[in-house]
Amino acid sequence: MPFSQPALRAVPPLPAPRAHLVAAQRFWDEFGQGAARQPGQTVLLDGYAGHRLRFATLSHAPHVFSSDHLPREHRQAALLVLQLEGESQVEQHGRRARISPGQFALVDLSRPFRVDTGRSLIQAAYLPLAVLRDAVPRLEQITATALDGHIAAATFLRSLFRDLFEQAEDMTEAIADRLVAAIPHMLAAATAMLGDAAPPPSQLRQHHKEQVRRYVREHLADSALRAEMIGKGVGLSTSYLFELFADEDMTLMRWVRSERLARCRRELADASLRYRSIAHIAQAWGFGDMTHFGRSFREAYGLSPRAWRKNARMDVHPSKESPSDGGVSCHVATRI
Repeated sequence: MPFSQPALRAVPPLPAPRAHLVAAQRFWDEFGQGAARQPGQTVLLDGYAGHRLRFATLSHAPHVFSSDHLPREHRQAALLVLQLEGESQVEQHGRRARISPGQFALVDLSRPFRVDTGRSLIQAAYLPLAVLRDAVPRLEQITATALDGHIAAATFLRSLFRDLFEQAEDMTEAIADRLVAAIPHMLAAATAMLGDAAPPPSQLRQHHKEQVRRYVREHLADSALRAEMIGKGVGLSTSYLFELFADEDMTLMRWVRSERLARCRRELADASLRYRSIAHIAQAWGFGDMTHFGRSFREAYGLSPRAWRKNARMDVHPSKESPSDGGVSCHVATRI
């Protein structure tokens, strides 16, 4: 008996989007457009977008989303994400966490962040920061951490998320207003133990500064040493590096320059290196432009490199205070 192939089924046309999805699609498209994503990287499957509460189920192709391209109008909000399928990596406040299915992660959109996502399915709630901070005052201690949605403290939050998305089509602004206040309190309960275990922000910042300084001193001779290279070397984002040194007397790259100048100054005064040219010494410590090196050296120490070397040979030292290892003179402690 001959084998007969079944007739091909006609593919039905895609249904028109339901009314509640129109506003959601518009909001999430606008939210993501600053990430310069390629079309098709993110697909909205379901969601809601009201005045204060927005949420969505999103299917992602691999891409990176960071604060560098986030539209300014979204920087007074936060994202609470539940990973359903695949994995994502979230980085903020110097922390980096891998988020697996069943885990929550919080991202503060007002501070530098980076999210690397593979092929994945997530549910995300977009919440006003003001409401979130009222319920979770120590917000910076729980961002970019993986919160297991199966632990007892997080089960209510996970149940709320499930109900939220199941009722998306019937959501009203009145209900959304109540939920936008309830979600942060559920999050606070779920992260109570996590917040106690996290190190104080000041301690974490100091640890990261020490990591950066150690890496810089080990790579000063590399002319390619830039903020991007430093960030990759210590596992921190470039934007976070600049934020990390914002409370210092000088910017990160000015400090790098001062460290290089201190090494050059020391070698110029070293009698055993008297046959090594000034250009050779400068280039060995990462200076490629001799005009820039000479100007920077004079700004820091009040003398040209040649005059400094000559005075050192005569054992005559200028009275101007100069940087020691890790120190900064008042002549280089200006921001750029």
